[in-house]
Amino acid sequence: MAERPSLDEDALDAWRAFLTAHAHVTRAIGRELAAEGLPDLSWYDLLWALYRSPGRRLRVKDLADEVVLSPTAMSRFVDRVADAGYVRREPHPGDRRALQIALTPQGEDLLRRMWPVYARGIERHFAAVAGRSAPRLRSLFRRMADSARM
Repeated sequence: MAERPSLDEDALDAWRAFLTAHAHVTRAIGRELAAEGLPDLSWYDLLWALYRSPGRRLRVKDLADEVVLSPTAMSRFVDRVADAGYVRREPHPGDRRALQIALTPQGEDLLRRMWPVYARGIERHFAAVAGRSAPRLRSLFRRMADSARM
């Protein structure tokens, strides 16, 4: 067995707490969305990434980067969301071989219906707990994400 790097117990405990908090909070918000008859939180992430993009369109690879999925997984996910009518595939104007994913008006409507439930969950499970530490947490999480990006 390879030698394990020396990690301090506080760092390991913080790591475990971070993973546990993320899992519990996203599951709780997912349950809250389901109770309102809305799709999973991952649908919100996909729709939001498109909504805030120029022209409300992205190539599959760029959408996968935004939502942090592999392009293959994103392609399958887009199939499900497109079948429901919330996005559509379109030819990319600058590359005849490529497709882009466009947000439909139905997708914008779903995003608007999901947001109040999602916002309440963020407030209850994150913002209320983070309190005045939110700016420090944002900085910390951004540095973590940046250190792991490829």
